[in-house]
Amino acid sequence: MRTLLQPTYATQVLRPFWSFLRRYPQIPAALIEKAETADPERRVPVAEAQELLRGAVMLTGEQNLGLLAAREIQLGAFEVLEYAAASAPTWRAALETAFRYSHLMNEAANFHLDVVGDKAHVVLHSTVPLVRAGVEFQSAAFHVVVTHWLDPMPTEAEVWFSLAAPQDDSEYQKTFGPNALVFDAPFNGFVFDAARLETKLVSSDASLHGVLRQHAERLLAELAKGDGLVERVRAQVLATLKDGPVAAEDVAAQMGVTRRTLTRRLAQHGTSFTALLEEVRRQAATHYLRSTEHSIEDIAFLLGFSESSPFVRAFKRWTGLAPAAYRRASRGR
Repeated sequence: MRTLLQPTYATQVLRPFWSFLRRYPQIPAALIEKAETADPERRVPVAEAQELLRGAVMLTGEQNLGLLAAREIQLGAFEVLEYAAASAPTWRAALETAFRYSHLMNEAANFHLDVVGDKAHVVLHSTVPLVRAGVEFQSAAFHVVVTHWLDPMPTEAEVWFSLAAPQDDSEYQKTFGPNALVFDAPFNGFVFDAARLETKLVSSDASLHGVLRQHAERLLAELAKGDGLVERVRAQVLATLKDGPVAAEDVAAQMGVTRRTLTRRLAQHGTSFTALLEEVRRQAATHYLRSTEHSIEDIAFLLGFSESSPFVRAFKRWTGLAPAAYRRASRGR
């Protein structure tokens, strides 16, 4: 069993740094290539990552490395954690979801939401001391992901840093836009009007949110055992099904590995991408039929089918029943 005596980062957390550091000849290309193609299950101790960041700042002379790397983050980079939060009903629910499952990306995360008077305090604390680049990246990454999924961070929001103010804060301003910067603050995080917490999210999807949280719970359990690859693939497939057919190449790319590597690692777990895709579609289909009023056509779309007839055939293969018959039987009608 793994313990949190040495908290770790998921490899996805460090990927934006490798992307940015490719621009610097001082960083050996072979080192970056090795890091980018690492086993998707490998996790890096947070303390070790902070020393790597310290060294990268020294080698490149880039004092704003954390801010610049965070701006490399792509939509969906943090996998099920990101999708589960984005599908929540409100800002409050999104934050609570993100904080509950934050250890999937960062086991040193001790993030929480405090409401003080009419202000919401989003506290981004780390149980492992962070170098300046680590602090900057943590806050900037949060800001970038929120901006990806929600409306831009509220203009009244303040970005708080326990760090001393830099001589030049221009990169901070580029990263955080119009939001006020507060240095030498009591904590690292954000402060904004608490009323914002009840704002509904445009990306909210109650059905998808429930299923993604189930996957996230399983991932937390798998993380404790140090073996979460299969559940990560399931969650990634589920989160992207509604966008159309899901290809193994796309999932592998999202996880930062080649399709060949993903195929090999899944085979070591006794499964395959095709088998997992079928399993996720079957589980999601039965959930939608039992627990929602979505039409058969809508469910087919949510599962990545171009039309309902292939879905109906697949569902009969999975369960022996047509979707409509399964819905009636599951509800005792």
